[in-house]
Amino acid sequence: MAKSSSSHHQDAIKGLWKSVVPHRVEIFAWLAILGKINTRLKLANIGIIPINEAQCILCGLCPEDCSHLLIHCPLSWQLWCWWLNLWGIQWSLPSNLRDTFNQWAHPHHGAFFKKVWLASFFIIIWTIWKERNNRIFQNSSMSLPQLQDLVLLRLSWWIKGWEDPFPYSPVDVVRSPACLQWTTPRSREATATNPPPLPSWCPPPTMVLKWNVDASFNPILQKSAIGGVLQDSLGHFKCMFSSPIPLMEINAAEVFAIHRAIKISLSCFQIQDHSLIIESDSANAVKWCTNKKGGPWNLNFVLNFIRNASGNDSHISITHRGRASNNVADALAKQGLCRDDDFLAWL
Repeated sequence: MAKSSSSHHQDAIKGLWKSVVPHRVEIFAWLAILGKINTRLKLANIGIIPINEAQCILCGLCPEDCSHLLIHCPLSWQLWCWWLNLWGIQWSLPSNLRDTFNQWAHPHHGAFFKKVWLASFFIIIWTIWKERNNRIFQNSSMSLPQLQDLVLLRLSWWIKGWEDPFPYSPVDVVRSPACLQWTTPRSREATATNPPPLPSWCPPPTMVLKWNVDASFNPILQKSAIGGVLQDSLGHFKCMFSSPIPLMEINAAEVFAIHRAIKISLSCFQIQDHSLIIESDSANAVKWCTNKKGGPWNLNFVLNFIRNASGNDSHISITHRGRASNNVADALAKQGLCRDDDFLAWL
């Protein structure tokens, strides 16, 4: 019996610890493969919740065990099918997560794409689990297209932690996932044509959280949008948003991005007492928000809210920094141009 148990753990761990995603996500995948995450059915079986509350929060059709939640729930299944369809693959997923991981391979032989493919397994189950928790604890939900975007965004962000000089931005990945099949150039000439690395993001002090916000305006579509991402001092992503807004001048839109970041922060009890930095690449928007008066008359209501929230005794500060280090917020703002609804995710 002891030998069988040991073999089970070795099989689950084999090929898992490759550092293609944050370590906490690897740990979650390991526990999920072993069937040890706290699904509703597990909690009901040990008497934590009533058995009549064990139904899957995503579909309400079946008891929420690990295999149902992460593979066979209709919403989860659609997310897997979407990813497989991106690459022209048809596959009947195995009955459990362990077999799914053991069989998770792609015929494409590029070294970079093999890492992408492995990372996608972790990201899909992590995204499903986070969505499940948001529906239970935050009473908020995302549509399938929003979850698909979130998978691609997480993948593009975590690729930045690899040593591969991937030349595409998060917005490139969302718009054209085929760019993930990129092959590392072998020659010096080919390498020289790659875009230069972007300036590094500037982290906030320890125990301080920082919003990077941005706005986008498309004169052809006649649309405006805003986006933002919240990170801690280690660069870990905490929250992000991407929203269409009424058509307006770009500096005014930046004010709305700052306003949105403050509203989200004040509405979340987990961060409302943290010191916050809100960083925008619009000098005009920052000046209007930090001055006691002034700014466009039609923004008075929004500016007064921002000024009251970030007053002298507040834990919220608003600063200006150039666009070059703000690429994630920029990508989220650009995505907002293509959205019909607000997108908000806690990570």
